Amino acid sequence: MKKILLPFLCLSFSSAFSQTLMQYIYSGGLQRDYYVHLPPNFSNSEHLPLVFNLHGSTSNGAEQEYYSRMSVTSDSNNFIVVYPDGIGSEWNVGFNSPFNSGVDDVAFISNLIDTLVQLYNIDLTRVYSCGMSDGGFMSHRLACELENRIVAIVAVAGLPTDSVAFYCTHTRNVPVLQMHGTADPLVPYAGIQSGDTGFYSVEQTIDFWLNKDQCSLVNDTTFLPDINTHDSSTVQKIHYASCGATSEVLFYKIIGGGHSWPNAPLDYIYGPTNRDIDASQEIWNFFKQFSNIAASINELAVNVDLKIYPNPFTTQLKLESSEIIERIELTNVLGEKILEQKVSSNNPTINLPYLTDGVYFVKVEGDGFQQVRKVVK
Repeated sequence: MKKILLPFLCLSFSSAFSQTLMQYIYSGGLQRDYYVHLPPNFSNSEHLPLVFNLHGSTSNGAEQEYYSRMSVTSDSNNFIVVYPDGIGSEWNVGFNSPFNSGVDDVAFISNLIDTLVQLYNIDLTRVYSCGMSDGGFMSHRLACELENRIVAIVAVAGLPTDSVAFYCTHTRNVPVLQMHGTADPLVPYAGIQSGDTGFYSVEQTIDFWLNKDQCSLVNDTTFLPDINTHDSSTVQKIHYASCGATSEVLFYKIIGGGHSWPNAPLDYIYGPTNRDIDASQEIWNFFKQFSNIAASINELAVNVDLKIYPNPFTTQLKLESSEIIERIELTNVLGEKILEQKVSSNNPTINLPYLTDGVYFVKVEGDGFQQVRKVVK
């Protein structure tokens, strides 16, 4: 994607208006930045849906917010949207060899979900991912490797790499929406077949998800109204609704469209930008149909037999668990690691006499479980 340089404003948390906040956590030993957009009159008493919006190659979260205009959609539909930054303006989408080498962006997104549920009380049953180009590639990877936390995905001008498709551990039917221009010069509609750096064609991608989601080949195909006759493109909507376990596959085939986000504020040199649909609104229309109750049940299950007290605390935290705790990590609200401790006990104690007053997060891990709790000193 062509670079856009623009100023970025971080607004106060108390405003009744919509606001975007720049924050960071540590994941995999790296500082990971992200931008959180909260809709107007946000309150922690609500369980709002969360949408990850992943930028394209050479871009960043702030530019993706401007380019996609999804914060506008968030404001009118009352959901939280997060724009993370990839390391080096890239996502690890599966081109590395060996496959699981390099930056672990899947773990980063999972860790970010853990943080956001504590900070903003997000609805764990309604967490989604979309992205442009490289961010679309990454969303396909999340659908394969984080399918029990990411409910549905949308990829705009992004496709699964050969390696992601080969190693896909998909165990739940994940609803998928693909948007792609037939004249895309950067991520060709026909894909690229070249070993470790290859990726699927659009047609292969649709077939891949039809198979994974146990869909019938029967589809409903319609041409959407050519509202803007000057954008050199039209949209064909191909809908596969007969899939397994409340899933579906939807394809917006942008005939004549280039490498762009439909209705983006800028026209790029990489082919026409379609103006017949607004990608951000169509993405939300797709996402809002789906939830994953199992995600909430899984989170609540590890809450039942874990206690951390006193809260607020002064110099010590005591933990009690029905399962053996193997690792404890303490971070502050910025995601900075304060303590990491390996244990093997049901009731360990953490001594913290040196901490300043404030809010902290305790991550507790054991065999087959992980939980994050907020504590106050």
